[in-house]
Order: sequence, then C-alpha cells, then structure tokens
Amino acid sequence: MIKTNKQKRYKLRPWVKIACGILACGLVLVLIISFVFSGGKIDSILPVEKVATLCIDPGHGGYDGGTIGADGTAEKEINLAIALAIGDYIEENEPRIEVIYTRDSDEISWPEEEAEDLKARVEYASENNADYYLSIHMNSNEDTSLYGYESYIRQDDAFSYDVSRLIAQNLDEAGWEYDRGVVYVEQYPLYVVSQQTIPALLFEAGYMSNYSECHDLSQTQYQNLIAENVAKAYIEMILEDKGIEEESE
Repeated sequence: MIKTNKQKRYKLRPWVKIACGILACGLVLVLIISFVFSGGKIDSILPVEKVATLCIDPGHGGYDGGTIGADGTAEKEINLAIALAIGDYIEENEPRIEVIYTRDSDEISWPEEEAEDLKARVEYASENNADYYLSIHMNSNEDTSLYGYESYIRQDDAFSYDVSRLIAQNLDEAGWEYDRGVVYVEQYPLYVVSQQTIPALLFEAGYMSNYSECHDLSQTQYQNLIAENVAKAYIEMILEDKGIEEESE
C-alpha cells in the first residue's frame, strides 16, 4: 500500500477570526460613513486624477498690510479670507483641480522687501507647476465714492479674459455690484500678472476707500459670496480649457 503525504490543514485560532471580523466590519463602517458624508458619491471617497493646478495669491501679508480700509481693516486680512474661501469651494466641488497658495496665513516666506516679495509670488507659481494664477486684492482711491470690482490681465491672455467675464456675470446675478471691467497690464503694469507665463488674473474685489463697500467686504457672508462666484467661474473655465465635462450634481 502506497502512502501519500497529506497536506497539513491549518485552522485559524478563534481570537484571530474575531479580530479579522472586527477589522472587516470596521472597514465597511468607514466606507459607509465616508459614502454618507460625501453626499452618496462613490468617486468622492476614491482618489481623483488631477487635471490642473490653480495658484491663488492672497495679496500683501506679513509686514505689508496693503490698503487700510475706511473702517480701519487691513486689506491683507480680507484678501486672505476670500482667497482661502475660493480654494475651499474649489476643493469641495471640483477636487480634480489642485489648489495651492502663495500664503495661507499672515506669515510670509520671502524677504520683507517689495521687489523680492512680488518676485517670490511669481516664482512660487512656476516652481509648483501651476497652470493658472489668481491674485486677490482690494482697491482704493482718493475719491471715496468709487466702488465695484475689476480684473487685471495681459492683453494676450484669452483664458483670463473669459474668466473675468464669467466672474462678472456670476457676481452680477448674485447681486454684488458693480463690474468696472477689464484693465490690461500693458497699460497699467502689475508684476505678478505681467511676469507670468501662464494665464494670470489679478482681481480687485472692491474699494476699501468706500466706507459702505469696505464694511461689506469685511463681512464673512459677502466674502463667501465673492469667493463662491469666482470659484465657480474658474471651475467652469478650467474644465472647458482642459476639454473635460463638468460633473453633474
């Protein structure tokens, strides 16, 4: 009689089975929670492919407070609040667009000197391979009756022109007035726009020298209103520029 070798069968110990069951249940629970908090979208809990990078530059910061508003508010604070709100909206609603910031707090990483300051903002976008650049600022004038928003772009920058028009359309529909139009940096030089090699737009959201508008610009609800409508314009135009359909709700 020929004897054959029988394979040994290993049995998992009871405590191992229990541990594996707990881990499996935990994983399922995490997926369910993620699914619920993502609004029921499977793709929102899975890694997404980046289609573009938008560099958002909150103007001024650190040593440079920018314009001081009619109510005493420093421009740098409002610039930062709106810039971060724009980024938050984009990251939440279109995670395929990566958002980076030249600064995300009042701290700056460059020398406290204007020329070096401006140069560092342009270099940051380049070093991080940004596809688009948006700088947020507030306006000011000796004529305190002036109000409204305007966009500064290069004359050959068709993308930023289209974005500026869509921003204006969005803000008009949202009730934020009024559109002062487009200014070309060939006539009014602005380093952070002129020196870019990518589509670049400097958005002046309003006049801080106008007390009424300055008061509104200092309010979170209006900062979010501006941010949301700027963000919507960038999402739509970036996806169109990249030949990608915007995902339906």
